[in-house]
Amino acid sequence: MRTTTLKRQLIQDIEALSEVKIREIIDFVDYLKIKEDEWFIAYVNKRGESAKTTKKAGKKFIRLEKLQAEYT
Repeated sequence: MRTTTLKRQLIQDIEALSEVKIREIIDFVDYLKIKEDEWFIAYVNKRGESAKTTKKAGKKFIRLEKLQAEYT
């Protein structure tokens, strides 16, 4: 499928969504733009190591489902 066709399809699909969903798409696009930046990779690695250390120390974490419920 050609790029222009994909872009048209994407625009049509987005136009059918609510404003809330469109904002989520914008946030996701922003994430896609930065996810390969070196500073972002370093940040994720640092947070991952921190979480491992914290877990080994016996600290409990909030479940993802609870965090997601608070977000929506």
